[in-house]
Amino acid sequence: MENGQLTSELMGWATLITAGIDTPLLILLTRWISSAVFGKLKWYLVGAAILVYAALWGAFGSGLFWGGVYGAIFPAWSRWLLPAGFGLLYGVLALAFWRVSILAARRQVLWFILLGGGMSVIGHGIGISRGLFRVPLLAGASILSALAFGVFEFIFYWCAIVGLSVACRWLVLQLRKKFG
Repeated sequence: MENGQLTSELMGWATLITAGIDTPLLILLTRWISSAVFGKLKWYLVGAAILVYAALWGAFGSGLFWGGVYGAIFPAWSRWLLPAGFGLLYGVLALAFWRVSILAARRQVLWFILLGGGMSVIGHGIGISRGLFRVPLLAGASILSALAFGVFEFIFYWCAIVGLSVACRWLVLQLRKKFG
């Protein structure tokens, strides 16, 4: 990062690193979670998506990067509403992605995560149309490099959503065994 700016080269390296993290996660989750288990994750996925995206937007969108990025594309009054709003939006998307994914004959988890990753292009495309690349932090990066990174960034988030969902379901099952 030069002078507080992301560059296309830095975004390219970040994309490669993130893809290197995502690939084993995708393989692990796809092999680990059967179709039967995935079918039972519906509401856990919705809840996990709400939590993950509300936390991301709270920490980064409304917090750390508000002044340098998101404050330039959202009205000031929305700052502290964005976490709840995006949490709910991505909860609804998780439900839609789950419904589409269960239609697949195999690898429903993979489809679910890839749909989430692809959502990055739409979300960032809207941000770009609202002036995302006019902020100083992103002025040195190409749109293509940022969109490529965004896909792998979102794949990571959706892997986390699946992992959190499985962990919560496991915990609920353990508590039911223990307390009836």
